Amino acid sequence: MNMAAYIAEHGGWISNELFMELALYHESEGYYSRHVADIGPRGDFSTAATMSSLPARRLVQHWLESCRAAGRNLPIIEIGGGNASLALAIHRAMSFWQRLRTRYYMVERSPALRALQSLACGNFLRVFQSMQQALNRTEGYAFIFCNELPDAFPARRFIHHAGLWQELGWEVLPDARIVQSARPCQQLPASSVFSLSVPEGQIVEVHESYHRWYTTWQSLWKCGCFVTIDYGEPIDTLYHRRPHGTLRGYKAHTLLSADELPALAGYCDITTDVNFTDLLQLARRNAGDVVQLLTQRDYLLPCANLSEHAEAHLLRCPGAGDHFRVLIQHRFAVQ
Repeated sequence: MNMAAYIAEHGGWISNELFMELALYHESEGYYSRHVADIGPRGDFSTAATMSSLPARRLVQHWLESCRAAGRNLPIIEIGGGNASLALAIHRAMSFWQRLRTRYYMVERSPALRALQSLACGNFLRVFQSMQQALNRTEGYAFIFCNELPDAFPARRFIHHAGLWQELGWEVLPDARIVQSARPCQQLPASSVFSLSVPEGQIVEVHESYHRWYTTWQSLWKCGCFVTIDYGEPIDTLYHRRPHGTLRGYKAHTLLSADELPALAGYCDITTDVNFTDLLQLARRNAGDVVQLLTQRDYLLPCANLSEHAEAHLLRCPGAGDHFRVLIQHRFAVQ
């Protein structure tokens, strides 16, 4: 998309959150809306679900545990299912009677991915555009999970300069080049990141858009479990040796720096690591919920076959086993 023209028409500067929103979700030119072709070896990036059946087997086991704790068969809601590889793997991991008796719903914002998911899974699942629609269908009872979802939400960026936080965004120069630049920030969003003691020039990200989205549907969810799997860390280690923050892109499995993103806006994935301290704080605001934070290794290990190379890769520490975290939010009483 012509990002330079858009920025020029809107005052010459836009926030990183708006930049990511346009680049990823613009109705006609966004990456996820129109240009994502696939996820996995033939796409721009891979997820654990495209590499191994281990996450699917563990999620089925966890779903059964949640059903027993809730005293009922819980419908399944997957959020942001990509090319449906995880849904298909879960379908294969379930027994015939489990598939027959369980409703499986997908919540997906991208029109292109909704079409791909419906084509891939047929009658096994029904796709909705919002959590509100899915939870209304389940009457608030659900086992909910997402794999690499929060990182796909547009993030605000801030830089610490002269003892103050300024907001980083994107500016268009007279020669039409798009560069990062900072503006004074009147009010910081709520985040644990601003409690850090950081050096001059440190850049950080806040997924404020995810926080807003999360709060819109929590009151509709009555009972079950919400599992969030993503790459990131608690705030005390998230920015260790990362003075430039975590913003980056992927195109054909090639890592792109932040400065390369404007030229490929709409044609590459854009992401940042997840601040799991912020996600923990969000979950703990729901009185009565039980919240756990695990490494991916600890979560997947009960179902793992360590002799299988792909499964061992997902458990490796340091590596995917501790760079990915799993946040579990239990809700077994109607609130």
